[in-house]
Amino acid sequence: MKLRKRITLQFVGVVLTILTIALLSVYIFTDFFLDKNFYRRLNNRAETIVGWLSQIIDSQQNTDFLENLLKNRKDQLPSEEIIIYNLQNKVIFASTSQNPIFIEQNILKQIRLQNRIQFKEKGFDGVGILYKTPTQRYLVIALAQNNYGQDFLKQMRWMMIGIVMFSIIFISITGWFYAKKTLEPIEKIDFELNNISPKNINKRLRNTKNNDEIDKLSQTINQLLERVEEGINLQKMFIGNVSHELQNPLTRISSQLEVSLFKERTPTDYQKTIYSALEDITDLVTMTQNLLKLSRVTADNQALLVENIRLDELLFDTKKFILKNYPNYKIEIIFETLPEDPEHLCIIGNNSLLKTALVNLVQNACKFSLDNHAYVVLSVSPIDKIIYVKDNGVGIASSEIEFIFEPFYRSEKTAQTKGYGIGLSLVDKIIKMHKGTVGVESTLGKGTTFKILF
Repeated sequence: MKLRKRITLQFVGVVLTILTIALLSVYIFTDFFLDKNFYRRLNNRAETIVGWLSQIIDSQQNTDFLENLLKNRKDQLPSEEIIIYNLQNKVIFASTSQNPIFIEQNILKQIRLQNRIQFKEKGFDGVGILYKTPTQRYLVIALAQNNYGQDFLKQMRWMMIGIVMFSIIFISITGWFYAKKTLEPIEKIDFELNNISPKNINKRLRNTKNNDEIDKLSQTINQLLERVEEGINLQKMFIGNVSHELQNPLTRISSQLEVSLFKERTPTDYQKTIYSALEDITDLVTMTQNLLKLSRVTADNQALLVENIRLDELLFDTKKFILKNYPNYKIEIIFETLPEDPEHLCIIGNNSLLKTALVNLVQNACKFSLDNHAYVVLSVSPIDKIIYVKDNGVGIASSEIEFIFEPFYRSEKTAQTKGYGIGLSLVDKIIKMHKGTVGVESTLGKGTTFKILF
């Protein structure tokens, strides 16, 4: 079921429920009021008959006088009948003497016990009163049919049915247009989204500036589109750069092998070709491993961050690992401020990934320093933990700093040095994965300082 139809049905259902409850309440109140008013009039008639009966008894007249009084009244109720019983349940007077209504014995008994009752008998509403004299007791009963009340209720029922039928039609039409008006912004969003494709991923939904839920939804979708556009552009750049980086060593390997097959060569020449191809294959393996690390971090798997890592020990492990592979490098670790509680030196994370990030930074610092010397400074307080990695190399131009964390980006100053442009991107993602930030300050000709803040 479409949302517009569902909203219309819900709107009709809610309004009809409220309308039905209101109409039923009015009907029940009217029925109660008419019934009560009719019994009040019956009770007044019975009281009047009692008064007349008292006068007849006092004046020692017969009941013919009472009959004449009843016939001459113009305010008689519909099908009105007055019946008077004596204590032996014998009818001593009936306004319709030819065929009086028979009253059940249990009703007469209740009148004697309760002195006054209201009852229904054979389609008549009745009031019974016990009238007492010094020598006798009489049961005075007034009966009538509430024709006016029944006719009024019948007309009222038909009127309510008509109101409900009209309301169903009116509310359905109103609800249909109301639902359409409500869903128009969503339909516009749907139309605009259908017109967005990878070719025009830069398009965004229009902002209504109404500060309502639809406007908030548009903003959320626009934020999602920005992330999608960023992901698509990153994917394009990633594929293009990977293809380029893979193509160079593969082309060199293929060319060397083809050249070596053109003619018979000496074992020394073949050995040189094999060594050269092996070097290119090693580069491919290294770059592939870096790409795998980058993809692992890009997955942002928080389940990897489960280890309690001491930063001072991590720095010593990083130094040891780099010097083992590059003995000519010089790494100086400086503890600027240390906390009294050793626990403040620890963070929760993944030791292998953090070591990879620090190795990349420190190794780059050594690689691009003029004397292969890097300085690592640790500053820890109860509030934050900071690691500085400094070098005295050529520096990075301010116009290039904003791009250095992008995959495969390499500045002009480092283009002649062997590398793939993956390391700093990997560092940035690893630190962000550990809820940290990486900043950089650089001065051309003096060096660069990377700042890791946890």
